[in-house]
Amino acid sequence: MSFILYPFAWLLLFLYNVFKSYGLALILFSLIVKLALLYFSMKSKKGTMKTARLQPKMKDLEKRYAGNRAKYNEELQKLYKENDVKMMGGCIWSLIPFPILIGLYSVIRQPLTYLMHLSKAQIDTISGILSGLGYPATSGAYSEITMAQQIFQSFDAVKEAVPQVIKLDFSFIGLNLAEIPKWKIWEMPFSWATLGLFLIPIVSAFLSLMSTKISMMGSSTPDQANMKSMMLMAPLMSLWIGFIMPAGLGIYWIATSVFTIIQDYFLAKYYTKVLDKEDAERISRQKAVEEERERKRIEYERLKAENATTRNKNTSKKKVQKVERIESEKRELEFEKKKLLEKGIAPPVDDDRPFSRGRAYDPNRYTRIQAALTEEEARIAAEEAAEEAARKDEEDFERFLATGKIADDEDEGASESDSSGNETLSEGEDSGANDKK
Repeated sequence: MSFILYPFAWLLLFLYNVFKSYGLALILFSLIVKLALLYFSMKSKKGTMKTARLQPKMKDLEKRYAGNRAKYNEELQKLYKENDVKMMGGCIWSLIPFPILIGLYSVIRQPLTYLMHLSKAQIDTISGILSGLGYPATSGAYSEITMAQQIFQSFDAVKEAVPQVIKLDFSFIGLNLAEIPKWKIWEMPFSWATLGLFLIPIVSAFLSLMSTKISMMGSSTPDQANMKSMMLMAPLMSLWIGFIMPAGLGIYWIATSVFTIIQDYFLAKYYTKVLDKEDAERISRQKAVEEERERKRIEYERLKAENATTRNKNTSKKKVQKVERIESEKRELEFEKKKLLEKGIAPPVDDDRPFSRGRAYDPNRYTRIQAALTEEEARIAAEEAAEEAARKDEEDFERFLATGKIADDEDEGASESDSSGNETLSEGEDSGANDKK
């Protein structure tokens, strides 16, 4: 992490030497960091806004496939692909700068290590000198800021022992940025120094709330519970952290929130226009594809109507042959029934009720039931054959879109005729024989 921190530490020290103000250096430092991470922020903003635009369609998919999670995920992936959206696009880009930002706090929190480039032995030496001068011993996460403030007050004595020390003035608009704000303001004498430090965490929390609201504009649209928790969590964290760390870090936090608000506002406006344009172009492309597909469909149907395709006998499916056989048997049954009626012979009596001769007796019951069953079988077989023909027609159309040619019947039947040609031929011969009878 040091190879990242030391360049930022040099930048902060450079700004301090130029402007002679630690507070102003922190504000400009946060601005430059924001600009350095602008690329990641832009990627994150665009990703979250693109995902937000799909929220209505995603909710529709949830309702449509409420009981089928696998189908929902499949359709969701298809929706992401059609709209060029990465599932974690917004989150990944927003997480990349996070380790860098955490590391930057070390630059501000440890000025002796990163700004003055002092070793641990030198820091221990300075700590001993400051103790000898009557300063209380310091410890904890922000001890170096406290020591830097003490060095400023007794600079000459410390510089004699450690020449590398830098005289850092933590005063800014009448506030000491090395101090930690106290929330029990009523227990201290009233002054601007006390009130100003107390207001830093308050302002930080308020700006954090505003930053969260601005970032949600044009981004994701979570449910009400998630929205409230997100909007409250960041401000409460800012408020808590503001009262446990030196005011210098609070100033950095405030400046970062202000620049984030400005950045999100302009990025939202910019990407709204960009995404509107991309959506319009995508809709136009989809419309052109659909129109071209419809044109191809019309051309395909015209070619079919002109007998551009014929069914090869060798490629007849078994289901189609079954329908033809059932129709043939039905015609034979009707023919036999007609011949019996012409000769004055009653149709066969139902074997299940040979002695039933009441008013409900129907001499044609058996034949009628058989005919109904045969008709139902024929209907089912015809539906199956129609479905198969529709599937085959759709495959031929897709092949036509790819090649621009109607499928060659001989090529279509080659694979089937090789494997089942003999069987089909024998069935065809049997059918032919029945027709001759």
